[in-house]
Amino acid sequence: MLNHIYARKWILILICIFLFSKEGTAMAIEHLSLVTTPIMLRKGDRVVSQGTGFYYVSKDKKHGNIVFLITNHHVVTGHPPKETKSPIGDNIIFYFHKNNENPGDVKEVKFPLFTKEGKPIWLSSKEFPNADIAVIPIVTALYDGAEVSAISGDWAGGKLKVRTTSPVTLIGYPYGYYDKKNWLPIWKTGNIASEPEIDFEGEPLFLIDVSAFPGMSGSPAFATADGAYETVDGPTTVGRVRKFLGIYASMQMLEEAKYLEQIPSTAKLGIIDKESLQIGHIWRASLIDDIVKDINVEKYVEEIILLPINKHALLS
Repeated sequence: MLNHIYARKWILILICIFLFSKEGTAMAIEHLSLVTTPIMLRKGDRVVSQGTGFYYVSKDKKHGNIVFLITNHHVVTGHPPKETKSPIGDNIIFYFHKNNENPGDVKEVKFPLFTKEGKPIWLSSKEFPNADIAVIPIVTALYDGAEVSAISGDWAGGKLKVRTTSPVTLIGYPYGYYDKKNWLPIWKTGNIASEPEIDFEGEPLFLIDVSAFPGMSGSPAFATADGAYETVDGPTTVGRVRKFLGIYASMQMLEEAKYLEQIPSTAKLGIIDKESLQIGHIWRASLIDDIVKDINVEKYVEEIILLPINKHALLS
């Protein structure tokens, strides 16, 4: 009789757990789906290109948490860092979710890319000037009234072992395609295609085998595990892991590295350019962390934010 009572009790508990889980996950949104934003590069009021960006937070001892918008150098200029061509745009538009439980409600931000003197407002790697990374500090006024979801340097840690052929996920906006009602991005998955701990051809990057399209430049790249996974220490464990690997930048073509927005878009969606190797470049997460930790906040505020042309644009 006692066993029967316990059995009924556990059945009720399991039913409650099932119903609660079903209700609780119906509207659950993966955190990483909320950290990205489309970036529209504009010349005046005309959109000339579109890419992806994501939010990154770093704690400064004096100034507390600082939010950054991370993307590629070529997303904000139209050209890779090693080219000296004139930028094709002068401002960008990006977005914040006002309410993470209602992600379709967003705040639009129009943001100038240069000071009156022509100084770029983004930061790059001093040690690796060819790294296709642009880091933009965001003043708090720009996300006032919004809920900022972000990642930090801690996301690049953890015990998940990453090897060649390990799955890797990009989160972004291929050809500007995404859930525009709920303002949520697309997840695309590939595999690591070079030794992840070895800098490919001496650059702080590694390769992935993936089908990617224009608009995904600037996508954050993650290794993921749901269930059993191998740890860096050797043994296998069980859990749910998201490990930040870096930022997606460009596609390797037969003759040269091609930046996604430079790949002709006349081909139909879903058709891979015949010259593409479907090999993408991931600049390492450590580069981003080095850039944000190297920022001189006082100097940036003095040279960028306090200039009259930018004070209204950045703080209004």
